[in-house]
Amino acid sequence: MKKIRLLLAALLLFAGNVLEAQTSTVTGTVVDAADGSPMIGVTAVIKGTRTGVSTDINGKYEFRNVPPASTLVYQFIGYKTQEISVGNQAVINVRLERDAIALEEVVITGYGVTTKKAFTGAASGVNKENIANKFEPNPIKNLLGVVPGLQMNTGSGQPGAPSTVFIRGRNSLNSGTQPLYVIDGVPMESDSHGMRATERQEVSALSAISSDDIESITVLKDATATSIYGARAANGVIVITTKRGKKGFSVNFSAKAGVEAMPNYQRGYKSLNRTEYLELSKEALMNAHTYAAGLGKTSYFDYYNNAYQLGLPYTDAGATEFLGWYSGLDVSETNTNNTDWMKEVTRNGVIQNYSIEVLGGGNEESSAKYFASLDYLDTKAIVRGKDMTRYSFRFNFDQQPSKVVKFGFNTNLSYSQINMGAGGGYYSDPITQAVMQSPLSPVKNPDGNWNFATINGYNPVAQRSELGDKSTAKQYRALLSPYLQINFTKDLYLLSRVGVDAFILDEFGYWSFLQPQGSSMKGMGENAYTANILLTTTNTLNYMKQFGQSNLNILLGQEGQRTNYKSTYLSGSNYPVDYLNEVINTSTPGSASTDQRSLILNSFFSRAEYSYANKYYLSGSFRYDASSRFGSNNRWAPFWSLGAKYRLTNETFMSGTANWLSDATVRASYGTSGNQQVGSGWFASRDLYDFGYNYNSLPGSGRLQLGNPDLRWEQTKKFNVGVDLSLFKRINITADYYNHNTTDMVFAVPISRTTGMSLFYQNIGALSNKGFEISISGDIIQKENLTWTVSLNGAKNINKVVKLSTDLPITGTTTIIEPGKDIYTFKMKEWAGVDPQTGTGLWYKNETGDETTNNYNTAAKRYVGKASPDFQGGMTSTFKWGGFDFGFQLNYSLGGKIYGNNLRYDEHLGMSLGENFRAYVYDNRWKKPGDIAKVPMVAFMSGRSENSHSSRFLMDASYLKIRSINLGYSLPKEWVKGMGMQSFRISLNADNVYTFSSKDYRGFDPSGIDATGVQWWNYPIPRNIMLGLSVGF
Repeated sequence: MKKIRLLLAALLLFAGNVLEAQTSTVTGTVVDAADGSPMIGVTAVIKGTRTGVSTDINGKYEFRNVPPASTLVYQFIGYKTQEISVGNQAVINVRLERDAIALEEVVITGYGVTTKKAFTGAASGVNKENIANKFEPNPIKNLLGVVPGLQMNTGSGQPGAPSTVFIRGRNSLNSGTQPLYVIDGVPMESDSHGMRATERQEVSALSAISSDDIESITVLKDATATSIYGARAANGVIVITTKRGKKGFSVNFSAKAGVEAMPNYQRGYKSLNRTEYLELSKEALMNAHTYAAGLGKTSYFDYYNNAYQLGLPYTDAGATEFLGWYSGLDVSETNTNNTDWMKEVTRNGVIQNYSIEVLGGGNEESSAKYFASLDYLDTKAIVRGKDMTRYSFRFNFDQQPSKVVKFGFNTNLSYSQINMGAGGGYYSDPITQAVMQSPLSPVKNPDGNWNFATINGYNPVAQRSELGDKSTAKQYRALLSPYLQINFTKDLYLLSRVGVDAFILDEFGYWSFLQPQGSSMKGMGENAYTANILLTTTNTLNYMKQFGQSNLNILLGQEGQRTNYKSTYLSGSNYPVDYLNEVINTSTPGSASTDQRSLILNSFFSRAEYSYANKYYLSGSFRYDASSRFGSNNRWAPFWSLGAKYRLTNETFMSGTANWLSDATVRASYGTSGNQQVGSGWFASRDLYDFGYNYNSLPGSGRLQLGNPDLRWEQTKKFNVGVDLSLFKRINITADYYNHNTTDMVFAVPISRTTGMSLFYQNIGALSNKGFEISISGDIIQKENLTWTVSLNGAKNINKVVKLSTDLPITGTTTIIEPGKDIYTFKMKEWAGVDPQTGTGLWYKNETGDETTNNYNTAAKRYVGKASPDFQGGMTSTFKWGGFDFGFQLNYSLGGKIYGNNLRYDEHLGMSLGENFRAYVYDNRWKKPGDIAKVPMVAFMSGRSENSHSSRFLMDASYLKIRSINLGYSLPKEWVKGMGMQSFRISLNADNVYTFSSKDYRGFDPSGIDATGVQWWNYPIPRNIMLGLSVGF
C-alpha cells in the first residue's frame, strides 16, 4: 500500500511539471507601426477562446497561462488584426498597421477616444477622405448628407459663410441652437460676429481651418456622447481631430485649381429678355385700363394720361410710350439694349488652393513626432466684388521622452480676408438689383460712364467696381493647445491641457457715391473692430484597469473657461472725394460705440465605463457646471447620463448565425444636457443699466433690464435606443430612435409697466424632438483590384412645441408658434387660384376651405404646412479599380415648405412698372376669360392684393442634389518610387453639380434657405469644378 502511495505521488508531481511546462507567461509592447507610439487598450486574445488581456497606458501587456501551441490575436479598432504563434516566445512585441477602412470604427468622444464596438452612445464620423474630395472653405459643410440626423441650412453661397446646423432638431426657441465645436480637445468660439452679421454677410469661425489638416470629424448626438460637456451640449457636439506626426519623414503637396459658376435654376426664376419684358409691360397697362373700366373706375394709366395731358391712345403704341414716360426708360426702337443683369453682376469665379504638409518623427518611442502644414486658399466668387483669401499654418507636436511624461501642443494660425462687396442691406445687394433692373437699361452710357438712369437709381455693376461699395472683413485667428500627460502607474495618468482660441475681426464698410444711399451722404464709411479670447483649462485623471474579462475606465476632471469680448464701432459720412474712403477722411461724424464683456464657466465632471467579456457594456457620466450667465440662486447645475450596450453575437445560443450575422448589438442611453446661451445676450439674469441719459450737462443713467436671480439653465432630457448590425462581414446597419425634451425654455415675458420695464426673462417653455435615423453601408464588391462601397442614410425628426410663455400662440404674418405644432409652422391666407373668368386672385374665405373670395381682407388664415422636412439624408458611392477611383454623393430632402418672401416683389404683376418680371409670371399668367392659369392677370397699379402675403408664394422644399462627383488616378507605387516619390495622384472634382427641385420652386437652390423656410434674395450656392494634384515624397 505504501508503494502505491509513493507511485501516485510521483505521478502527480510529474503531471504538475508537465502542465507547468505546457503554459507560460507572455509579455510585450504593442506600438503603432506608423509612428512607434505605444497603443493603449489593444486586446490580445488566445485564438478560439474568449480569454484575453489589454495593453496599459504604455502599450505593455502581460498574459499568463498561455499554451505554447496557441496563437495570440491582437486587435484594435482602426488597425489591421495581427495573429502571432506563441511557440517558446516569452516576449512578443507587436507593431500594428493602420487600416483605412477600419479607422471609421473609431469614435472620438468627450475627453477621450473609444471604439465603436464599445461605445454605448450615438455618434457618426466622417474621415479625411470624405472631406478631401470636396472643395469647401468651411469644412463643416461637408457633413451635409453624410451624417444622419444632421440638418444643415446654408443661407448664403458666399465664400466662408457659416451654416446653421441642427443635430436632431432645434432644441430651443429663444436661446442658442448651435452645436458645440471641439478641436483637438479644446472648445472653439463659433458664434458669428461683426457688423454685417444681421445682413447674412458674416464670417464663419470654421473657415479658419484648412480641410486638408483634418483627420476626422465626429458628431456626438445622444446623452452618453454629449452629457459630459454639460451646459454646452444640449444641441450636440461636433469634434474635429487634426492630423498628427508619425515616425520617419514625409512631405505631401496638394494643388487644386478650378472655376465656379452660377448653379442651375429653373426658368421660372429667370428674368425676361427685352421682347418679353416689353410685351408684358404693355399688357399690364392695357389690362389696367380694361379692368378699371369694367368696374366703372379710372386706372392709373388713365389718370396719368389725363392729369399730365399726355394724350396717349390706349393701344400698344400708346402703352409703350407711357412706359417710357413713367419709368424714364428708353423705349424707342433705336434702343436695342437687352441687358441680362444677372450675367452682368456674376462671373465665372476662379479657385486656387495649395497646401504643403511635412510630418515625421524618430523611430524610438521617446522620439518627437510632428505635423506641420501651410495652406493658401483664394476664391474669386461668382458675384463680382466678392472673394476670399486665406493663409493658414498648423503645427502639431507630440513627444514622450520617458515612460512617465508625455507632452505636446497643437497650433493653428490663420489670416482670412473676405470682400463681401455690399453695404446697406438687401436693397443694395447685387443679386437683388439684378432681379429688379430692366433689360432696356444699359450698364454704361454711350460715353462710357456708368448708367444711373435705372428704375431706382441703382447700378449693381457700378457698385461692384473699384470705386463702388466696400465691405471687407479681415480675420486673424489663433488656436493654441499645449498639453502635459503624467503616467503615475501603468493604469493611472493625469492629462492637463490649456486651450486658447483668440481672434481679431477688422471690418470696413463703405457706401459709395455710386449708389443712391451713399450719394445722398457723399459717401458713408464705417469701421468695426472685434477681439475675442476664449481660454480653457482642462485637467483629467484617467484610470484604466483590466481584471479577468472585465475592463474598467474611470475619468475625473475639472475644466475652467473664460471668454473676454470687446468691440468698437465708428462711422462717418461726407467725403471730399470718392477714392479716399477711410473713415478718418469724413467730415460729418456718424455714430460711435464700444462693447466689452466677460463670461466664465467652471465645471467638474466624471465618467465611468465598464465592459465584461466584450458582451456587456455600461457607462455613466456626471457634470456639475457653474456659469456667470446666471444669478446666485441657480448658478450651478448638474448634468448626467447612463448608457448600456449588449452584444448578442457573443452569446453561445447565437453561434449558429455566425456565418451571416457578424455582429449584433443593442444599446440605450438616457441623460441630460444644458444650454447656457439663454436670452438675447450674456446677461439675461442680471440687472442692466444704460448711461447717456444726461440733463443740463449732468450724467445720468437708467435701468435697461430687470434681472432674475432665479433664472435657470435650459435643460434637454435625451433618450436614445439603437441597434448595430453587421451582416456577412460586408454590410453594416445602424438604426436609432431618439426622444429629446427641452424644459425651462427662457422667454422674455411681459410684465407690468409700473416696474419701469416691459419684459422679464423667465424659465417657462418646453419643446420636444423625436425621430429616427438609419444608415446602411456595404462593400458590394471586394476584390484585390476592384472594390465598390455604398452607403445610404436617412433621418426623420418630429418637432413639437409643448409650452409657451402664455396660452396664446406667437403669431407672425405667415407663421405661428403654438403648442402641439412644429416650431416652423406656416399659417397664412391660403391661395385658392385664379378666377378663370376675371383673371383675379382667389383665397379661401374660411378655415374649412369650402368657400372662396376675391377679397383678400375677408380671407381666413389657415395652416398650410411647415418648413421642417419630413425626411432627409444622402448616399455616397465609391468605385476603385487598379489606380482609378470614382465616387459621387447625393443629398436629398423630402417634404417641407419654402415661403418665397422675395417673390412678393420679384413676381409683381405690374405694380412696379419698369422693373423686370419673372419668367414664371410670363409663362403662367392669365390672358383671357376661360384661361386656367397659375398667375393672375398683370395690371399696372390695379389695387389688387395678389402679391400680399399668402400661400401663393409657398413652394415644395423637396430636392435631390448631386452634391459631388470625383474621379482620380493614382500611379502605381513601383512607378513613383522610381521617380523619387511615395505617391502621385491627379483628380477631377465637381461640387454642387445639379439640383432637381419641384416644378413650382422659384429660386436658386432649395437647400440654400435657412431653417425658417423663408426665402429672400439669397446668395446662390455656386457649382464648381476642380483639377487636383497630390504628390507625396
